[in-house]
Amino acid sequence: MTRLMRQIVVGVGLALIVASAAACVAQGNPLTSPTEFDSMVPGWQSKFSLDWKVAPAPDGTSRLYGRVSSHYGENAAPFRVLAMTLDASGKVIGQRIQWVPGGVPGFGDAYFEVDRLVAGASYRVTVWDYTFIEARGTLQ
Repeated sequence: MTRLMRQIVVGVGLALIVASAAACVAQGNPLTSPTEFDSMVPGWQSKFSLDWKVAPAPDGTSRLYGRVSSHYGENAAPFRVLAMTLDASGKVIGQRIQWVPGGVPGFGDAYFEVDRLVAGASYRVTVWDYTFIEARGTLQ
């Protein structure tokens, strides 16, 4: 009886390992696969706007550049944008997160660039994340 129980436990354990491995393979690598999330801070559109353009780079990739404008009175630093490359069907085929040097001043704007983007049919840029600096030494 003990031997039979051991065989059942081993069989169930192996089945769980196989099912887990199959699920991991189906999902792909989360560190390199495009994500369904386009921002870590929902509602960023009420505080910031983005104006950007794309230019081809000599190495066959794309270079995205533009300005982020603040409609909020506090400085935002650190500040990052997410640039995504889309194929003809609108699926994300490449993405990069880039720091905005110096952050974004309250009611001001700042320049940003994202290099080495995969070339694609279209592009999208969002605010990935930021931190407001309310006063010297105080973060929100």
